[in-house]
Amino acid sequence: MKPLGFALGALTGAAAALILSRPNANRARPVAKAALKAAMMAYYEARAQTAQLAEAAEDLIAEAKAEAAMDIFAAAMAAAQAQAKAAAAKTQEQPAGEAADAKSDGSRTAEEAPPARAAGESA
Repeated sequence: MKPLGFALGALTGAAAALILSRPNANRARPVAKAALKAAMMAYYEARAQTAQLAEAAEDLIAEAKAEAAMDIFAAAMAAAQAQAKAAAAKTQEQPAGEAADAKSDGSRTAEEAPPARAAGESA
């Protein structure tokens, strides 16, 4: 227990005993009522300010999330476009002979046929 807290509590108790004694009670009641009213108003204002602050923070978080999602989407689109350009450049760099070989890999002539097949056909 902190010494300052104990002293403050003892002082508050002594003041309450003096103020709330029967002869002073009628005079202290309006003061106590005004103090409670002020405390309740301060509590209400603090809650309102906290709610506004929380709403502003939520809005800020939502905006940051939206911007981050847009940045991620833009980066993904840029990567996809880069891959498409690289694939297009690769197909354009391929020589014409290789492109023709890739298209006609199943249509070999008799001279290109494997030796075993050629021997079987001549027999």
